[in-house]
Amino acid sequence: MGLRMRPYLLAALLLLAACHRQDEENIQERAQNTSERLQQRYNEIAAEAESDVNGQVAPVDAETANLLNQMNAAAPAATNATANAQ
Repeated sequence: MGLRMRPYLLAALLLLAACHRQDEENIQERAQNTSERLQQRYNEIAAEAESDVNGQVAPVDAETANLLNQMNAAAPAATNATANAQ
């Protein structure tokens, strides 16, 4: 009886080993897919953050430019008023 069972045990062990190898490949494939999805999501979040920052900075830049223009326009008038007072 023991000798007749050996081929069945061997076949069962080979099937088990094949399944184990397939599981490893599936796990590696899932890990790779997950990694790629995470990288893609990271890129999306980084792009959204950059867009948000640019959207918040643009009005500040415009206001700064306006104030600088006003200061430059007022500077010659102040210089002329000082020179006329002397």
